[in-house]
Amino acid sequence: MNEKYLKMVLAVFVVLTVVMAGLFVFEYSNAGNEKSNYNNLQTNYATQQSKIVLDSAYSHWDYIAIENASLLKAQYSSNATLHWIGGPLAGTYSGITNITATWNKFFGLWSAVWYYTVTPPTVSVSGRDAMVVSSNQFVLTPVSSSQQVQYLNVSYTLNYFKSGNSWMIYHETWHIVGAGFVSPAQQFVEKNYVNSLAFTHWNNIAIENNTTVMEQYEANATLHWIGGPLNGTYSGLAKINTTWNKFFGLWSAVWFYSESPPIVTLSGKTANVNATVQFIVQNAANTSQFKYINVSYDIMYYNTGFITSNGMPQFMIYNEIFHITGSNTISKI
Repeated sequence: MNEKYLKMVLAVFVVLTVVMAGLFVFEYSNAGNEKSNYNNLQTNYATQQSKIVLDSAYSHWDYIAIENASLLKAQYSSNATLHWIGGPLAGTYSGITNITATWNKFFGLWSAVWYYTVTPPTVSVSGRDAMVVSSNQFVLTPVSSSQQVQYLNVSYTLNYFKSGNSWMIYHETWHIVGAGFVSPAQQFVEKNYVNSLAFTHWNNIAIENNTTVMEQYEANATLHWIGGPLNGTYSGLAKINTTWNKFFGLWSAVWFYSESPPIVTLSGKTANVNATVQFIVQNAANTSQFKYINVSYDIMYYNTGFITSNGMPQFMIYNEIFHITGSNTISKI
């Protein structure tokens, strides 16, 4: 093989190498462009679907605000679950029928509902799944008290699944993280309400109705009785119930009055009522004998949530002090 032939072969090899390298770069560049285009399509799709899902979430909250259970119903998948945390409707509701019934109960409490998102909701889309997370405040007017305006702060999560061309809710979490009254009169309203609960408590004592007396106590409540034959500390419903039965067994009739307006103080979820109350009692063993019992009274309430019938906070007695400061017989009433 002569030198000229070798040079020609080498030249052909170099040319082929350059051509192949060029083809490789071309194909690699095309593959990179295709991947970039695919990624852009994915990003555009996710952005588009995020907007659709967010619009659906806002529609969901709008339907709650206008109290339209029919429009809400259409947004759920057949096997959807509503997880309600806090308040009288707390529980887990599976299936459209149970979810719709729960929303109707909610709408039965409020004559008007407004809402806004405290911060912009966050939306995430992954394939056919999507999730919306938001902090919402609902402003509401109770059916039973149209002059009041209350609020519910809700930590909200909506989980969606794409069925065909529609995003359907398959899981929803309504988590009440705060509640109260909207207006400078919030404390005024709560104080009046707690004050009325205290007078109801004393009235139930006066009519010696053990059933209604016990309705205001929490399960782990404590009654401190200071002075007289019932002196002691009684914890739990059974012991408190027994103590009131003993008290009612001593007297055939009971009357009461507050010597001065009770003092009500609020702190967070607790409320305290302090009053000087005088009970006039008729001796069960000797009905011609009457006595007075002066009592320094403290009732400590805890706000456990809302009463379903009227939308008011449910304050329950968790601690009570019945302190006898004076007692004697009286000749007449």
